[in-house]
Amino acid sequence: MTAVIFASNNVSQEGANKFQEFIKIMLDSDPSELYLQQIEKNAESESETSGLGLLTMINDYSAKIGWKFEPRLGSPDTIAVTTVVQITV
Repeated sequence: MTAVIFASNNVSQEGANKFQEFIKIMLDSDPSELYLQQIEKNAESESETSGLGLLTMINDYSAKIGWKFEPRLGSPDTIAVTTVVQITV
């Protein structure tokens, strides 16, 4: 059985850019190593975004994750970000 979860949020263009940078790092890194790096980074600073939820799903549940970034009509500075997570249960 496969569970598919969709979550959508609106973010600023700057927030979308930062998230896309994190996604690139995540795709180019070993998930276990990046998870530990993020824990250490969060302990050292008061970051508002950690990425630990995504990394936990990948590490603990072998989740497959995808993203869609779309400009919001009528709100050019806002980006709709949809995250899709697929987990086999």
